[in-house]
Amino acid sequence: MDVRIQKRNGTLKVVADGHAIDPLSFKSFRPTERNISDFSRAGVRLLCIFPSDINSYLGVPYSLFGPSWVGENQIDFAPIDRQIDLFMRAAPDGLFALMIQVDTRDWWLKQHPDCANSFFCLSQAAAYEPWRRDAAAYLQAVLRHTEEHYGGRFYGYFLMGGQTTEWFSGSDYAASHPVKEAAWRRYTGDPQAVIPDEATRDATHHGVFRDPVKDAKALRYWRFHHELVADTLLWFAAKAQEVLAHKKPLGVYFGYLLELSGERLLNVGHLEYEKVFFSPDIDMIASPSAYGHRKHTDASAYMVTLDSLSLHDKLYYLEFDHITHLSPTHVGTMMIPGGHAKFQSEQETIDVMRRDFMLCLTKGAALWWFDMFEGWFYSQGMMDEIAAMVAIARNVAACPLRSVSEVAVFSGGESIYYLDKRADIHSDLLDRQRDGLARMGAPYDWYTMGDLDHPDLPHSQYKLYIFLDAFCLSESEKAAIERHVRQAGKAVLWAYAPDYVQADGFSLAAMAETVGMGLEKLEESEQTIATPWGDYGFRKKIQPLFAVADGQATALGTYAASGRPGLAFKKQGQGLSIYSGMGPLPGPVLRELARLAGVHLYNEGSDPVFATSGLIGVYADRDGDLSLRLPAGSPETWCDLFSGACVQAKNGFLSMTLRRGEARLYSCPGRSVSPCPKTH
Repeated sequence: MDVRIQKRNGTLKVVADGHAIDPLSFKSFRPTERNISDFSRAGVRLLCIFPSDINSYLGVPYSLFGPSWVGENQIDFAPIDRQIDLFMRAAPDGLFALMIQVDTRDWWLKQHPDCANSFFCLSQAAAYEPWRRDAAAYLQAVLRHTEEHYGGRFYGYFLMGGQTTEWFSGSDYAASHPVKEAAWRRYTGDPQAVIPDEATRDATHHGVFRDPVKDAKALRYWRFHHELVADTLLWFAAKAQEVLAHKKPLGVYFGYLLELSGERLLNVGHLEYEKVFFSPDIDMIASPSAYGHRKHTDASAYMVTLDSLSLHDKLYYLEFDHITHLSPTHVGTMMIPGGHAKFQSEQETIDVMRRDFMLCLTKGAALWWFDMFEGWFYSQGMMDEIAAMVAIARNVAACPLRSVSEVAVFSGGESIYYLDKRADIHSDLLDRQRDGLARMGAPYDWYTMGDLDHPDLPHSQYKLYIFLDAFCLSESEKAAIERHVRQAGKAVLWAYAPDYVQADGFSLAAMAETVGMGLEKLEESEQTIATPWGDYGFRKKIQPLFAVADGQATALGTYAASGRPGLAFKKQGQGLSIYSGMGPLPGPVLRELARLAGVHLYNEGSDPVFATSGLIGVYADRDGDLSLRLPAGSPETWCDLFSGACVQAKNGFLSMTLRRGEARLYSCPGRSVSPCPKTH
């Protein structure tokens, strides 16, 4: 069977022998006849199989089927076969993705005591050639076995490694190791080189910034650390492709730029994610739903620069591993990730399932429901809901979908190298910013900086560009911004310190030139910018801080202590430049900036809006009445795909009364989309 990830009607699908399949999937560490068959009967055709040999970080085995990599050049395929047989019985029309873990095993580590445990200390093991050799041999053997015996039932594979199998370098960032030291010497070309000590690695000589000159050793080390992780992942991917020959999609968990705190992000090794996202050997990227944005009252969010993946024809899987009302919060004494956000009722669970489904459907992303330790979805109401979502996705697939976003957000890994990981500026500007973006009343697309000049990026539709962490801009990036943004007369929002980091140090003048207005450095410690639409700011006091010092700029917000302008805009030719000295900007503030840029606002409240061509969704932030402003030229009749009810627009608005947490997903009837067959 030949399988590709291809766009059909503008949305990426799993295409098996020419037949497109909606990428809705199932995964479990504890697959059983019941949970597999429940999802299969609900219409879910894509299912994940994970025959792991090791314990999870929760202290329990990932898989109960037994080890397969059992000794040197010894593979017992029986545990893999038994699990595959279970899936084939319980999901007779299912297609499967096999997750293959390349981590070191306990027996192997006893034979190679000079190698670190790759599950816990990935970067220390990454350059150990015997591990690479033996793990690659195991990987290829499993691939050959699966393709030879079951190839007609497998649509793809996932490459698993590092802490939590998400290619995290977990416990090794602060300790040296002979294998990593040797790799560092090869990287530097200096046979005497020693990895900088922890104090040197973590030092900053310019407030929250590493100095490009004074901290050059630290910057070089951190690049080495992240390149080592990405290059190791891609080395295994190339080995997998020696067998697959690109006839089956290959996926990984990677690139959690928007999720991890500054400290974790610098440590785990994901900053060179563009290498992975842009690699021809990788077809699918997965991540859990954002852990800090998954409560019943939250807006939901993804961890990666999602729209970049679509731009590069990579299918993104959002993992729905939420703690449902049926889920435990702990395994033994260990809290399951997301345990803090457990839902209290079936209705809450269904509400959030609908919310995340709308997010995936309108972003062209895939979704898999993760019954982590079995029983999390053992409810007829929940399975009816999943069956309904499968039906909606199937019907929507017949209609062309395209982004209607007029806001484009950009972020990148390069600037993070320069930040003090302890200051957590990164989390303020990216992680926490996701909530404000979700509540500004308009959809948005999120790219990585390497996409600025991509030929398929739809610059013509964007009215507002947002650069959240552009502290270090290359000449090519600045040229692309000049061409696509400034000369095109667009509005641009700059956060904190754009273009402040230069090759030889720091430049307020370069920053002012990039922003397009006069700036000054503040001597006072500030934590809050006050605006008519709400106050905001960093969680910690930091230096340096900047204020607008330009008589031609219009102030929209001021620092609470000094009264200096911290949020302002200025006309630039036909365009608009906006500067914010802090983040994250809340939804009401972003909404006003979007209004300045001429962006169409669907909603004047804080209710998250999901929109693509012909589809509009909303997730109620409160009980009461809500109105959605439709784009010009929209039809008058719309159908709620969850309930089947049709509503008429009046004067360009869809009006409704909702309870908090209620989701509505509207389609215009002319798109031939049938409503959901079940109502809850």
